[in-house]
Amino acid sequence: MERYKGKTAIITGGGGDIAEATCKRLLEEGANVVLTDFSSESLDQTLAKMQESGYGPDCVKAKTGDVRSLEDCLATARFTKEQFGRIDILIATAGILRHYPLDELTEKDWQDVIDINLTGVYHAAKSVVSIMKEQNYGKMVFISSIGGRTGRPGVGANYAAAKAGVVGMTQNMAYELGPWNINVNCVAPGPLKGRMFYSMKPESIEKLKNGTRIQRLGETSEIAAAIAYLASDEAGWTTGEVLDVNGGLQY
Repeated sequence: MERYKGKTAIITGGGGDIAEATCKRLLEEGANVVLTDFSSESLDQTLAKMQESGYGPDCVKAKTGDVRSLEDCLATARFTKEQFGRIDILIATAGILRHYPLDELTEKDWQDVIDINLTGVYHAAKSVVSIMKEQNYGKMVFISSIGGRTGRPGVGANYAAAKAGVVGMTQNMAYELGPWNINVNCVAPGPLKGRMFYSMKPESIEKLKNGTRIQRLGETSEIAAAIAYLASDEAGWTTGEVLDVNGGLQY
């Protein structure tokens, strides 16, 4: 299946687990992909894994950049247009965790999460929107979280606020950009296997796992599958939606 043949995607947070799984999924289905991340080391690791799977610089490239900087995001958009001629898909996965109780949450913890998890999504979308409007075509897929859907215990107020904000942006941008045939949706994962969640305390991870109806942590490939659907033309009449992928974790 080559749902993305001739199409080009930018994936922010390109050194992360969700980005890696999504990049591989899109490449398997014919896409060109540009990965961006503030960590050149993480980008190199993801590129190396793609090369091990048989995908070289003809279809996957990397551009170092920080989503906290609009100029960096615009530079990535320019780079992508120069390399592949168009930008069809934006997948905004960049995010960090700083889960602390309110009385322990510092101003820096608050602002770092807001700057990357919320403002970073805005910057990424802003950097590609003019190109997508010119094409009269585009797919934007953002990453929220069950924490942004429910503010559930164990999630920091900073993270819950940022991820709830992503839902609001998704719905607002879907209304605004629909006339240009641009779909805007987001995926709200539950607890996953991967580096990001393993920074949490083991007892917190176990509690999350046991709270799912399927009694396990999710795989990043399962999130990538949801993203791949929303980024495809099969979701052409779907916009402004939040797709919960959380193993049935109780709200």
